[in-house]
Amino acid sequence: MMKDKKSQIVKTYVKLAKKLKRDVKMKDLQEVDITKDMVSHHFGSLSALERVARNYKPDNFFDVPVESLYSQKALASLRDDVKSYSKFVITTAVTGCDVHDKFYASIRTYCKENDAKLLILMSSDPAHTKSREWGTIASKLKGETIVLEDTKLNSNVFLSTIKLSAKHIDPTTGLGRIGQRNGTFVYASPKQRLKAVPTSNSELPHFMMTTGAITASNYNSEMYMSQRTAYIAEHDHVLGAVIVEIKDDKIYHFRQIQADAKGSFFDLGVKYTPTGFSDSRPEAFVLGDWHAGSTDPKARQAWFDVAELTSPKRIILHDAFDGMSINHHEQHYKLLKAKRAENGQLSLAEELKILAKDLESISALTDEVVIVKSNHDQFLERYLQEARYVQDPHNHRLALKLAIEVLDGKDPLKSAITELLKPEASKKIRWLSIDDDYAVEEIQCGAHGHLGANGARGSLQSMEASYGNSVSGHSHTPEIMRGAWCVGTSSYLKLDYNKGSSSWLHSSCLIHQGGSRQLVNAIDGEWHVE
Repeated sequence: MMKDKKSQIVKTYVKLAKKLKRDVKMKDLQEVDITKDMVSHHFGSLSALERVARNYKPDNFFDVPVESLYSQKALASLRDDVKSYSKFVITTAVTGCDVHDKFYASIRTYCKENDAKLLILMSSDPAHTKSREWGTIASKLKGETIVLEDTKLNSNVFLSTIKLSAKHIDPTTGLGRIGQRNGTFVYASPKQRLKAVPTSNSELPHFMMTTGAITASNYNSEMYMSQRTAYIAEHDHVLGAVIVEIKDDKIYHFRQIQADAKGSFFDLGVKYTPTGFSDSRPEAFVLGDWHAGSTDPKARQAWFDVAELTSPKRIILHDAFDGMSINHHEQHYKLLKAKRAENGQLSLAEELKILAKDLESISALTDEVVIVKSNHDQFLERYLQEARYVQDPHNHRLALKLAIEVLDGKDPLKSAITELLKPEASKKIRWLSIDDDYAVEEIQCGAHGHLGANGARGSLQSMEASYGNSVSGHSHTPEIMRGAWCVGTSSYLKLDYNKGSSSWLHSSCLIHQGGSRQLVNAIDGEWHVE
């Protein structure tokens, strides 16, 4: 009789697993009159019952225990795949959550078209793992390449199997010192996070990055104290991945992808769906801070190449003007100013001509050029307001003219540049004021990032608090913090004022239809692997 009852419980568990397509919980068993005491009496624990049920009829389970995936064969297959491919789509499967089938299908479309390999990291949701260390993963992913050990893609970028909770508010917390020593690390998380780690004054920064998820969000918990983190995790969940391209043992490129509810995503002006792919113009291309006159020619060419390939509807510029000729930070450095004079860098007129020429070239690549009012653009206003031109014979006459523009309530930079531009270029340019909002696909793109709330100093945290989804500049360091994204720079990576270790990088951001974003990074002028 006892044996029959035990068998009945097992059969009931198997039926529930097939019906629910998730972990069977004690609450589910109680609803069919199987009590906690009955489970404890016959099996000892719910986990023990599950093990018996899986052995009885494994095909009825939509998922498989993570520990069952480990084998020497699986590890060897992972190592072979890493050696055989140079392009990877890296994403995260959250234990206890089902695969987003349409996104999965779109990734397969991408991999087939681009000869790329899907690699899957695993993140655990403690609320879904019961007593198991890792929990379960959807069985349909069993045939894919699961990252079961720390894996090197080249000498500078690694996949980490460090165990991170899917509900970590900031999954990079405490990991910076690992990246500082060892290189760039990709971690498992359903969030997309990117944080640079400065390394030296001559080397490119390392990065900590998380991928987004191939699984649908499911963080519901019966535990009261877990409901707060579940709510936040649901809000921050991103259907997404990171594309990593390996050029050689040292150079790599990475870009984020983000999927919509239908599983479609964009990469470099191409839309990938479960059934195919097609060209799609990005809504915007936000360039790393421009700094006309200090723009690195290699970064410039990289962004022009991206724009020519993708044909963005608008190009957005931060720090379009550099202001080297009138920089208030340098006004008391007489020897530096003497050096600037010898190099012909103290002429405001020449600096304005360089910017005008750049804007004409950029305007030929797009339908509209948007200039975000930035702190370097304001150098000119400060120069005029402080009347420093009185003791500046190089620029006195032009400054007097522009001072009148200020008195008339006009933007002196806009007035000066408009006078220099060809009419066809001028018509394409939109000048934002310091307090203008400018949204692209509901993403705030009108704030440079140097100002926080109420005139305070800006930061990516303040951008997130004020605007939610945004793309800003200013720091010269690419970063992603949930909905707040920051581009890098287009200037030379070493200027007179960034001494010491540096996190600067040539990095710009594509904004696609629906608001998905991806950073594009240029390394010595190269931004992808052909």
